[in-house]
Amino acid sequence: MSANNAAIRMSTASTAGLLMASAQAPLGSTLIAVALPSISLGISADLVLITSLLVTGYLVVNVICLGPAGKISDVVGHSRILWTGIGLYLIGAAFGVLAQGVSFLFLSRCLMAVAGALVVPATLALLRLHVPPGRRGRIFGLFGATMAIAAACGPVLGGEIVSLFGWRAVFVANVPFLAVSALLLHRYPLPAENTATQRPLRKLTRSLDFMGIGLLALSLTLLIVASKLEGAMFMAVVLAAAIAGVAFVKWEAKTPAPVFDPHLFSLPPFAAGTFIIALQNFAMYGLLFQLPQFFSVFRVTEPRDIGYMLFVMMIGMVFAAPLGGQLTDRIGARSAALLGSVLLLSGVGQLWGIDSFESPQGAMPALLMSGLGLGLCNAPAQSASMSAAEPGQAGMAAGVSSTMRYLGGILSILVLGMVLGDDQIVSVARHTVMIQLFTIAIGLSALMSLWLPGASVATAKSP
Repeated sequence: MSANNAAIRMSTASTAGLLMASAQAPLGSTLIAVALPSISLGISADLVLITSLLVTGYLVVNVICLGPAGKISDVVGHSRILWTGIGLYLIGAAFGVLAQGVSFLFLSRCLMAVAGALVVPATLALLRLHVPPGRRGRIFGLFGATMAIAAACGPVLGGEIVSLFGWRAVFVANVPFLAVSALLLHRYPLPAENTATQRPLRKLTRSLDFMGIGLLALSLTLLIVASKLEGAMFMAVVLAAAIAGVAFVKWEAKTPAPVFDPHLFSLPPFAAGTFIIALQNFAMYGLLFQLPQFFSVFRVTEPRDIGYMLFVMMIGMVFAAPLGGQLTDRIGARSAALLGSVLLLSGVGQLWGIDSFESPQGAMPALLMSGLGLGLCNAPAQSASMSAAEPGQAGMAAGVSSTMRYLGGILSILVLGMVLGDDQIVSVARHTVMIQLFTIAIGLSALMSLWLPGASVATAKSP
């Protein structure tokens, strides 16, 4: 099938509907943060328990479901899975508003986590299939900017909603956005998918890779649990997670219908783009968790000032992501990613002398440059990896990419806990070690950029 016939140009309205739907995942994950104390008081539940169930539990369910959701969308149909995810969001919102106790709140968050896992890979797959190669960079740049804006606006929007309407309103804050998304997708429908290879869900379940899903879930869950532990127990759980991860890779290599096809990583653009996303998320999430610790402990800084400092990095990402997409379409993914990596290296390199910063304001230029670099890199990495996958594996490729994105963040939190520890006497030196580790990760991602397509994505492999 020619590229012109397969890559049907979507309308601006339907693209906006897809982006708005996918934004609910990061918005939902950060929106609830400021409402947790109010929820704890409202239902007379322990704040630590509420945080573990509604935040950590959400993350665990979402990460576990991303891979299987991508595979299912390849078989059942991406549009069907997208609409299923939107429906689950609404059901989850209803449970949250009506909840009288912890159980229903947890169920609400689980439904929302599954919904996000369904919507994001389906959105990426639909963009891959229906956007012409010469425009994918720009569209994936908008995708990255949309996700960054949603994550950054979540706490601000959540705080306003709780102040005006109470904590229950947080669970329906997504509904207006979902309604607009659904209206756009209904009014401007997506191009029809090829249904020749699609099967009903009841038939899919007979051949679904439940062993692979189980091993992946076990490995990721153990990693997240390990981030909450210390000492010998921490090392034991990390080792168990590694064993489960190795078993998962070996199983996927031999099973006939894997949830994650290892052969995808034999495609240089896919492997490079996916690892760039993981490595740079390792650095980004590390900075988001490390810098507040440093400035609150060693500079006794107000949380508001720390929030503004981190917001500068997010703003850099938001502005640079669309530009990274345009550069990808014009000069190729390799050059765009290398340019972003240089900016990111320059920004993080300025943080090597972290002990010299007397306030968060001093670190803002470095974080702005880091955010610009992250934004520039996202579109070429995402576009190249998704373009490398065959059309029939677009959902699986999106699931792998999304899982690797979260894996980078999870590993960052684990390493941060290992390096910083609780010893305040040498923590400043250990903070510098973490910055050096982030620099190494970014340097590796820059090397990975060399395996991205050198020409414009318009000339890259297309269906």
